Amino acid sequence: MGRRFKLLISLIVLIGTGITVVLGIWLYGSYTNRRDLFLSTAERSLFNAVQEVYQAENGDQRLDGPETERDQLLNDVKKELLPAVPETELDQALQRVRARQPHKEHAFRGDPDRKGKMYSKDRDHQNAIIPPFLFRDFEMNKTNLDQIDNKFKESLSNKSISVPYELSIVTIPREQVKDVRREYREKNLAWTRPMMVNPLKNEFLVVKFQEDWKYLLYSLSWQLLISLLLIGLLLGTFFYLMKTIFKQNKMAELRKNFVDNMTHELKTPVSTVMAAIEAIQLYGVREDKVKMDRYLDISKKELEHLSGMIEKVLQMDIDASRGIVLQRSDFDIVAMVASAIEVAQLNKTKTVEVELFADPGSILIKGDESHLKNVINNLLENAIKYAGPHVKIKVEIKGAKEHVQIHITDNGKGIAAEYHQQIFDMFFRVPSGNLHDVKGFGLGLAYVKQVVKRHEGKISVASELEKGSTFMIRLPY
Repeated sequence: MGRRFKLLISLIVLIGTGITVVLGIWLYGSYTNRRDLFLSTAERSLFNAVQEVYQAENGDQRLDGPETERDQLLNDVKKELLPAVPETELDQALQRVRARQPHKEHAFRGDPDRKGKMYSKDRDHQNAIIPPFLFRDFEMNKTNLDQIDNKFKESLSNKSISVPYELSIVTIPREQVKDVRREYREKNLAWTRPMMVNPLKNEFLVVKFQEDWKYLLYSLSWQLLISLLLIGLLLGTFFYLMKTIFKQNKMAELRKNFVDNMTHELKTPVSTVMAAIEAIQLYGVREDKVKMDRYLDISKKELEHLSGMIEKVLQMDIDASRGIVLQRSDFDIVAMVASAIEVAQLNKTKTVEVELFADPGSILIKGDESHLKNVINNLLENAIKYAGPHVKIKVEIKGAKEHVQIHITDNGKGIAAEYHQQIFDMFFRVPSGNLHDVKGFGLGLAYVKQVVKRHEGKISVASELEKGSTFMIRLPY
C-alpha cells in the first residue's frame, strides 16, 4: 500500500472523525441547554404553584410598612431565597415592592393582633409580585402538598411537558443549601433547586424528575434526526469512498500479479517453440525425420496451449462485461461429473485417484451442461495441480428436496482461511512470492463462481493449510 494511499485514507478518517465530533458537541450543547431551560421552566412553575396555594389559603395578605423595616426584611428575604429563586427575577420583584408608597395605617388583615409582619389593607392584589409565603412561615401539610402537586402538574401539562417526577419536602440546613445545589450539578441530577417554604424549620420543596432524557430527546427529535441523517450520509460516503479506493488498489495489485503470471505463462511456450525452431535450423534436425516430427509436435502443443490461454483470457473479459449466456437443458449431473472424472484420470504427470459417491445414482437438473462441466473440470484440475505426486480426490453428489449438493475434496496443500473469499476474485492467486511453480492466471475459480451464480447456486470452500480443500456447490433443480 503506497504512501500516498495511506495519507489519503488518514485524511478521510481524520475529516470524518472531526465532523462527527463537531456535530456531537453541538448536539450535546443543545441537549444541555434544553435541559437547563426545562429545569428553569419547572422551577418557575413550582414557584407559581406554591404562590397560588398560599394565596388561596391566606387570602389577600400583603406586606406594607415603614421603609427601614421593609427594606431590612426584603434584604433578609433576598439572602434566604437567592439559592432557590433566579436572582434576576428576585431583584425585579424586590424593586417593585420597594417602589410601593408607604401608608400610615398598618395591620394584619384577618389577624390584627399578630406582630412582626405588616400587610397593606388597600393594595391591589395584582401588585403582589413577591408571593406572600416568602414573608411568613408556610405550614406545609399533605393537603397543601397535594394542591401544589396538582397545580404544578397542570402548569407542566399546559407547557406540553410530560415527565414523571416526585414532589417532596426536604430539610436542609441553610448553610448547606449551596452545597446541595452544587451536588445536583456535579451529579447531573434533574432536580429543581431547593425552594424554601418554611425558614424556621429549614424546609425546602424539591421536584425530582425521572427519565427526563426521554422528553429532552423528543424535544430535540428534529435536530437529532437531521444530525444523524447527515452523519449517516457523511459516514456512508466516506465508507463508500474508502471501499472504492481499497477495491481499486486491490484490482491494481491483482492486475500486476496477472501480468507477472501472464508473462511467465506466455514466455514458457514461446521459449519452447523458439528452441525447437533453433534446433531445426542450426543442428541438422531436418535430416532426422523422427526428431523433426517430435520438435514440430512439441511446437504445435505449445502453440495450442498458448492459443488456449489467450482464448481463456478473452472469454473471461467477454463474460465479465456481458455475463455468461446459458443454454439450459435437462441432463443427468451424475453422468456429467463421471465423464469429467474420466478425463481427469488421464493425467500423465501424476497418479490420480478419484472416488465418486452419488445418492441417488442419477439426478436430473436443468442447466447449461457445457458450462457446468467446465466448472467440474476446473475444480478437478486445481485439485490435481496443487496436490503432490499422488492425488486423491473424493467427489460426493447428494440430491436434496430443492437442490443438489456437490462436494469435491482433495489432499492438496490447502488454502489459508484469510484467502477463502478472495480466491473467487478475478486474477487472484494465493500469494507465493516470486515463485511460479504452478501455472495459472487466477481466472479459473472466478469463472466457476460466475457459472454457479448464473445458475442461482452457491459455492464455498472449507480448507486448512496442509490438510487439503473441500469445494461445496449447491445448485437448484
